[in-house]
Amino acid sequence: MTESERERAFDRFWRAADSYHEGTGLGLPIVRRLARAGGGDVVLQAAPGGGLDAVVRLRPVVEQPTGTPRRARSGQREEWVSVF
Repeated sequence: MTESERERAFDRFWRAADSYHEGTGLGLPIVRRLARAGGGDVVLQAAPGGGLDAVVRLRPVVEQPTGTPRRARSGQREEWVSVF
């Protein structure tokens, strides 16, 4: 996929012209929306040797003294977790 096609892949119902797979074109838009809702993001990158890598970056959950998880606040040290 070209760079512009990789970005379009996050449009609802978009499918590449040469796509031979069944599906609705909703998977990647849902993943991006969920990642962004949690303060993260997802991108598609050309994989070494061909194909694509979907890289999902998420903010880690910080446990409060009460044991209740929460996201890091802005200004606090942020670490990212990448999922390939």
